[in-house]
Amino acid sequence: MTSRSKNGGFDELEGLIYRLFAEKQFALALLALVMVAQLLSAQFLLLRLRPPAAQASAAPSSKQRLDVRCAGGEPRTLSGEPLNSELARGKVVVMHLASQEEICLAQVTSSGAAELVVGMSVDGQPANE
Repeated sequence: MTSRSKNGGFDELEGLIYRLFAEKQFALALLALVMVAQLLSAQFLLLRLRPPAAQASAAPSSKQRLDVRCAGGEPRTLSGEPLNSELARGKVVVMHLASQEEICLAQVTSSGAAELVVGMSVDGQPANE
């Protein structure tokens, strides 16, 4: 990793500011210094942001959750047992997707959409449009 990527590009701004001072462009140099200070302040504030309390939730512990995947057209636990209501009752069910679906979902979530809703048809079969 280069020092340029470590500093987030601020060394180019530093070089510009030194050059402006050397060329006696004091107003522009001071303006550039103010802009750098604003960028650093904004970066500091962004790093301190937290999600709203209503959206933040802790991940369930292994005792509170049940990991499930689809195998052979039916839901099964990761150990291979068929899913039943006794296993799932009162637990958070974590659905593990096949690798193709995981890749697709990762691409969709990185697309910049405001919100992602995963839908299903009523009977669990893909909707025909």
